[in-house]
Amino acid sequence: MAWRRKNAATKATEVELAWRRSLRAAVARDWPAAETWLERIVEADTKDLDAYLALARLYREQGAIGRALRMHQNLLLRSELNRSERAEALSELARDFEAGGYQERAAATYEEMFALQPRSAYVLERLVSLLHDLNEFPRALALVRRLRRRDRELGDRLEVEILLSQSRSQSENGDHDGALKSIKRCLKRDKSSALAWLSLGVLEAERGKTNKALEAWKRGALADPTVAVLLYPKLAATFAARGKPEEFDRFLLTILAVRPNDQAARIALARAKASRGDSMDSIEGLSRAIEVAPEHFGLRAELGRQLLAAGQEAEALKAYAELLDVVERDSSPSEVEDAEAIP
Repeated sequence: MAWRRKNAATKATEVELAWRRSLRAAVARDWPAAETWLERIVEADTKDLDAYLALARLYREQGAIGRALRMHQNLLLRSELNRSERAEALSELARDFEAGGYQERAAATYEEMFALQPRSAYVLERLVSLLHDLNEFPRALALVRRLRRRDRELGDRLEVEILLSQSRSQSENGDHDGALKSIKRCLKRDKSSALAWLSLGVLEAERGKTNKALEAWKRGALADPTVAVLLYPKLAATFAARGKPEEFDRFLLTILAVRPNDQAARIALARAKASRGDSMDSIEGLSRAIEVAPEHFGLRAELGRQLLAAGQEAEALKAYAELLDVVERDSSPSEVEDAEAIP
């Protein structure tokens, strides 16, 4: 490059101009131009760490993971980097590995960072998350305790997620006692975790502990309406197997007293009544619910199904026609999942 032969003052001026032009290109999202100007800065001054890191990051953002990796790895070979600069370069290298799908190498890099910044909540969070993804649950749980000292809410949330995954893995590998221990530890940390109650119920049911399974699923359904959609069929089947289907109705009414807009619970109640031959009461209940929530797809779809099952074809066609009208008014239906999620 010609400017290498210029005096220091002239070169400094041109480097400053290149910085301004790279910034202008970045603001305009003209990434090729930004890359060109940053490359010129790096060629002019290989010790300009900011330019070096900015160029490598730009490579990564553009999908050139290999080029970004090489730049950061070469940078880390420099002996003149201070502790802070080395930590920043390691952080960028770890992000390169993550972007490229090299999870194990990313975790190893964050471990190096952890040695430099043992009090960094960010480093701990990334390392814990990667170890979780790699199914290295004991190591992740050991580190999450350190994370909780710096960010209790984040640490608690990650511990619950890790314990859920560990329990699932243990169950799949036949370690049912370990799975049960993990899920109980999870619930000790967060009694409002509906997914944990769901898993506990499944584990208890596998052990033949029907009453314990039932109580776990009830607590899960009360804790979270999104998970409750998965639990209503299990609860209905369990109550029916015990010969007490009406108790399921009472439980759903308890849910609706707390969450009157839980339309999945209304659909489950309607289905429970219809399964016992009380189709008229079921249809009336759905019709009343639609008056309150006329835009709800799941309620209208269920009403159509039950009218067809009851032999009321004309009324069913009317119900489906009204459903189509609602669908046309909303091109992105989301609430139909309530009905479809209940087998």
